[in-house]
Amino acid sequence: MQDIYSGYQATLPFEPTVITHAPGRINIIGEHTDYNGGFVLPAAIKKTISVGIRKNGTVKDCTLYAIDLNESFSFSLDQMKPQSLSWANYVLGVISELRKLGAQFTGFDLAFGGNVPFGAGMSSSAALECAVGFALNTLFDLGFDRIQLVKVAQLAEHNYVGTMCGIMDQFASAMGKSNAVFRLDCRSLEYEYFPLELGDFELLFLNTNVSHSLADSAYNARRAACEEGVKILKQRYPEVEMLRDVNIKMLDSVQGQMSEEVYQRCRYIVEEIARVLKACDALQQKDFEELGNLIYQTHYGLQHLYEVSCPELDFLVDATRDKSYILGSRMMGGGFGGCTINLIKKGHAEAFIKEISPLYEAKFGLALTPIITEIGEGARISKAIGDLDFDENPHRRFNILTGEWVLVSPHRTKRPWNGKQETPDLGSRPSYDASCYLCPGNIRAGGIKNPDYEDVFVFQNDFGALLPDSTKGEFQDGLMQAQGEIGQCRVVCFSPDHSLTLPQMEVAAIERVIQLWSDQYQELGALPYVNHVQIFENKGAIMGCSNPHPHGQIWSQSSIPQEAKKKAIQQQIYWEKNGRSLLGDYLNQELEQADQRIITQNDHFVALVPFWATWPYECMIVPKRHFQAISQMTKSEQKSFAQILKALTIKLDNLFQTSFPYSSGLIQKPTDGQEHPWWHFHMSFFPPLLRSASVKKFMVGYEMFANPQRDISAEQAAEKIRSQSDVHYKKV
Repeated sequence: MQDIYSGYQATLPFEPTVITHAPGRINIIGEHTDYNGGFVLPAAIKKTISVGIRKNGTVKDCTLYAIDLNESFSFSLDQMKPQSLSWANYVLGVISELRKLGAQFTGFDLAFGGNVPFGAGMSSSAALECAVGFALNTLFDLGFDRIQLVKVAQLAEHNYVGTMCGIMDQFASAMGKSNAVFRLDCRSLEYEYFPLELGDFELLFLNTNVSHSLADSAYNARRAACEEGVKILKQRYPEVEMLRDVNIKMLDSVQGQMSEEVYQRCRYIVEEIARVLKACDALQQKDFEELGNLIYQTHYGLQHLYEVSCPELDFLVDATRDKSYILGSRMMGGGFGGCTINLIKKGHAEAFIKEISPLYEAKFGLALTPIITEIGEGARISKAIGDLDFDENPHRRFNILTGEWVLVSPHRTKRPWNGKQETPDLGSRPSYDASCYLCPGNIRAGGIKNPDYEDVFVFQNDFGALLPDSTKGEFQDGLMQAQGEIGQCRVVCFSPDHSLTLPQMEVAAIERVIQLWSDQYQELGALPYVNHVQIFENKGAIMGCSNPHPHGQIWSQSSIPQEAKKKAIQQQIYWEKNGRSLLGDYLNQELEQADQRIITQNDHFVALVPFWATWPYECMIVPKRHFQAISQMTKSEQKSFAQILKALTIKLDNLFQTSFPYSSGLIQKPTDGQEHPWWHFHMSFFPPLLRSASVKKFMVGYEMFANPQRDISAEQAAEKIRSQSDVHYKKV
């Protein structure tokens, strides 16, 4: 069992049918507010608990294996009860809660292990509960969604472990997103992601190695004190259901009716809920000093009002206060041990660790352990696939954007090639060609003279496939039907220089092409009869391009084309089920395993070979931010898009030392006036070259009658493209 995302791997005592992974979590701010209906600001991390599971053929006999502890526990499904073996209760609790919801099980074997630090305040228990819940849900096809599994995991901890925890830990483990924190409303369970962009700062976690146990550490007593405070408040303020409903003025008005301890507990919670909202504002405004100040305030409250800190944690926080490069520090987690979270300037962590570690060990006799991790994805499922080798074995891959399959036959790359070979264009072109109808000042095929343009230039296609004044009539005769189609087709000359292609253009020049694409998308999309705008480029004669001058096309039309419809359906289904972008979640998964199919990336975009690629060197450019159309790009995103477009096409040209032919297109939302929030803008490249500059891939035979097929795997293709120089071969 291996989790390539977190680096954890272990040998299991059986071959699993399903493997799941659930991460630990951090929390920027918002401790103990979750069970008071407040807000929290957590994130999943790239440290996980992994679970392998299989049915064992029995009716009710089950065996659990704790791989890292080298322990096991066997039980019968009809004789379940809490155990003295503490780790078993997290698994048994999930089983019990699922059965309350009607789940039925037969005997199974389950093994787990992971690298979430135990007792560090990073919720290894919630990670185990979520991983188990996802594993059982998948193995027995129970049909529960993520939110249901989150609630199951929380109740497992309440009823089998005995900790009356809030929902934050389980929610973060199941719903985390790469490179993002999220503000969770723990009463409504509404949530909003925020990019974790800390500028010159980063997060450092220092583990005290003082292990905490929430059930033994007065956690439940703190919750009871909050509930007692709510009862007192409710007598004067009947609308109060939780401390979320209370402000300081209300609390102070009943201070004389409650003990000082209950008052302090409630005061901390009320103040902390307000701090979370302020922290979200600070993150959005990139006010890191304010964020650090709020973090310090939280520690003060946890130390003096909620009283869940300990000397070790306080020592580490106090040691940061005179460090100008540390903006904030606090204890993280339930308390009485665990780790601190520190907002520290990049480049200073190593020196601070070196300074504080010997002081900490001298005072407490404990080693201080820095925890290095990144923000990662929430719980994931990977069905075990035995010894399937992506580079050797024939297999099918699913295209999430179209709902179709592609057959991959990587072993066929070893066969000799005796088929057609195209003659590559190895020559160079002049900057101006008097016979080219796209060059400045020349007469086009339709008799119109081009202006002496000096930059990007767009004109109405003289022989457009669509016409704006054509009929929209319909024809119906039995099974035969036809519809008139209207639209406009335009040509975009990228440069007046006849000798250039996109990879040879300057980034600034490509930016101007992108701006024109954006302008044309908006202009054509605003026409009342245009519901779809397709921007594309055919590069190279073998792609049917009749003119080598650097140019592309824009076709706008009244209907939404079939390929766009397929992608719309898949993205909408995923959005309505999960509340997130399909392509965004896919991109996050690719970023977690960046050495697989990613070619290159920058601040805003990623270029990759999609897992389901059909063409040999098919590529995609995907934005890290979810937006629907090119018109929504910021100026910085336009520049990044130009940079990655140039970088990718340089690598493609370098692959076979030729001007690499392809069809590329911008894939974006229709212009029918609807919002289409599920759409995620991207750009696709479909190049036909297979083995060299002269060996071309054809879509024939099986591909025409069954489904697409490719030989080279996506991983092999990505590695070949990624390994190419960033300098164009003609400049070497």
